[in-house]
Amino acid sequence: MKITRFETFLVSYTFPEEHSWWGGAGWDRDAKGVRFNGVILRVHTDEGITGLGEAGPWGDCRAIEARLHELEARFVGRDPFDVDKLTALSGDGWLNACLAPIDCALWDIVGKATETPVYRLLARDGDFQPKQIRTYASGGVGYNWFAKPDQVIEEVLQHKANGFTAFKMRIGSAWGLANMTPRRFGEHLARVRAAMGDDMDLMLDANCRFRSVDEALEICRILEDLGARWFEEPIPWRQPDGVELYNQIRANTTVPISGGEGIHEMDVYHRFAQAQAFDIVQPDASFIGMTNAYRVALMYHRIGRPCIPHSWTNAIAHAANAHLVAAIPNRVMLETQQIFNPMLTELVDNPIPVDKGFIDVSDRPGLGIELNEDVLKKYPFDENGIFVPWTH
Repeated sequence: MKITRFETFLVSYTFPEEHSWWGGAGWDRDAKGVRFNGVILRVHTDEGITGLGEAGPWGDCRAIEARLHELEARFVGRDPFDVDKLTALSGDGWLNACLAPIDCALWDIVGKATETPVYRLLARDGDFQPKQIRTYASGGVGYNWFAKPDQVIEEVLQHKANGFTAFKMRIGSAWGLANMTPRRFGEHLARVRAAMGDDMDLMLDANCRFRSVDEALEICRILEDLGARWFEEPIPWRQPDGVELYNQIRANTTVPISGGEGIHEMDVYHRFAQAQAFDIVQPDASFIGMTNAYRVALMYHRIGRPCIPHSWTNAIAHAANAHLVAAIPNRVMLETQQIFNPMLTELVDNPIPVDKGFIDVSDRPGLGIELNEDVLKKYPFDENGIFVPWTH
C-alpha cells in the first residue's frame, strides 16, 4: 500500500452571541471567542483506503493547510504502515504540529487496512480499555467578571444534571481589567464548589496566566481547601526556568499540578518528566500525533504519573484522543469540550456520545469514523480567526 495524495478541508462555526466565550488572552487583555475552526486532513492510498486527521486550529489555519501540502511530497509513495518513522518529531514545534494530523490519519489507514481499531494497534501489550472511559466537562469559558460571573455556576449545575462527575473551569476574564484578587476569586470558587457538591471533581485551568509562583500558590491554597483534583498550567511553562518554577509550586502545595498540552517537542516532555515537574501530563494527539502522545504517556507511566489527554478541538481529533486514552496504561479520563460547538459531533458519521459522564470508543476499524462531506458545506471557513479583541 502506498500513499497517493493529501486532501484538506477548512471549516468554521460562528457562535450565536449568547454562546460566545472568552479566550483568556492575558492579565489585562481579553479576547472573545466568536467562532471555532477546523483543519481536516484526509490521506489517500492506492488501495482506496483513506485516513482522517485533524490539526490544532489555534494558529493560522491557511498556513497549516499550506504546510500540510508542502509536506505531501515527503509522504507520497510511502507505506502508511511506516507511520512511526514517517512522523518522527524534530526540534521544530511548528513542523511537529503539522505532522500530528498526518500521524493520526496514517493510524486510521493502518487500522482500516487491518480491520483493527487504533487503540488495539497502539496498545501492543493488550492493555486497553475502550468501554466506560470517564470523561470530564471542560468549560468555564462562558463567564466573565464584568457581566455574568454567575454563569459558571449555572453551567456546572447543567453538567451535573447531564451526569458528568468532573468539571474543569478557567479563571475568568482578564483579572487586571476587573481588579480580581485571589480572595475574591476564592469566594467565587467556593460558590461553584457548593453548587456542584463533593461528589463531583473540580479542576482549574489557568491557561498559564498567573504571573509568578507566589500568585499561583495563593490559588493553590484555595484549591487545597476546596479539595480540587488538579491545577492546570498555573504559570507559563515555556521559559528558561519553567521546570524549576513548576517544581517550586509543586513543592509548596498538595494540589496536583498538570500541564503539557501545548508542548510540541519530545525533548521538552523529557525535561519535565525527568524533573517530575508535572503531576499529570496532558498531551494531545492533534498537537503531536498519536504515536508520540502514546510515547509521552508511557514516559510518565514509568515514573508513576497519570496521563489525562487534552482534547479541545473537533470530532476527528476527539476520536483520536479517545483511542489514545483507551490504549495507555496510565489512563484516568478524557477531556470533553463544552462550548456549544456542533463540529465536535457533526463532522463525522460516528461521533462519540457522552452517556452520564462516560464514553465508549468504537470497535470499528481505524478511528471508527468517516467524514460527513455534506456537513463541510454547512460550515464554510471564515478567514477572520477564532478570537476578536473584547472591549468592555
